[in-house]
Amino acid sequence: MKNIRFVSLALFLIHLMPVLAIKDYDCGGVRVPGDTIAQEIETKNLSLPVEVYRSYDVKEERGRVVFNIDVGIEGRPPLIVEIAFNWKQQITMITATRNNVRVKCALI
Repeated sequence: MKNIRFVSLALFLIHLMPVLAIKDYDCGGVRVPGDTIAQEIETKNLSLPVEVYRSYDVKEERGRVVFNIDVGIEGRPPLIVEIAFNWKQQITMITATRNNVRVKCALI
């Protein structure tokens, strides 16, 4: 019985690994927290349907999520972040725009 619990715990933790591995990004001088990214991806992932009899490649794009990050300076527009992610909930693409101008994003 202990082995079954251990295996179940291991499978659960492995499932969370991609989400826990998300780091912070710097997009145009604005810090985008990794926990915010992980939460947005998880929320979007849970809302997407899964076709039961279809085979999926884990590297295939699962979905995209768009959210705003408040810059923290009054009068400045928010940063609009768009993220594409795969079936492992790993980021495959990240872009950010402010005032319709794309800004560069990099890992911190």
